[in-house]
Amino acid sequence: MHKKLSLSLQMMLACLAMALCMACHNGRLSREERRVRKAAERCYASLADGRAEKFVKRIAYADSMSEGYRQEMIDLVSEHVHHLKLQHGDLQSIKAVGQVVEDEQAQVYLQLAFADSTCEEVGVPMVKVNGKWLMQ
Repeated sequence: MHKKLSLSLQMMLACLAMALCMACHNGRLSREERRVRKAAERCYASLADGRAEKFVKRIAYADSMSEGYRQEMIDLVSEHVHHLKLQHGDLQSIKAVGQVVEDEQAQVYLQLAFADSTCEEVGVPMVKVNGKWLMQ
C-alpha cells in the first residue's frame, strides 16, 4: 500500500538532496551554477524594487505573450507583492541557497527575508534560452 509522503517529509528529502548536491561540489560552484543563481536573484530583486513588469519580462515565454495577458501577469504579480508586503513588510534580502542544474534547465532555491524577520524559501524553475537564464 502506497502512502503519500507528508509535506514536511518531502521538504526534508528535498533539503537532503540539495545538501548532497552541494557537498559534491565541495562548496565550489560551476560558472553555470553561478550564472543561474544570479539570474534567479535578479528576477526576485525586481520584485523587491516594485518592478513587476521587469519580473514578467524575465519569464522565458514573455515575448510570445499577448499584450493583454502580459498586463494581466504584471497585475497579478503586483497584487501578490502587495499582499506579501501587508503580511511581512518589505523584502529585505534575496539569497540563492541551492540549485540543481541539468543541461538547459535548473531549479534555484532562494531564501527571501522580510522586514518582520520572516524567511521563506522558494524554488524557481529556470530555463536557458539563447544563452540566457530565464524563469520557466
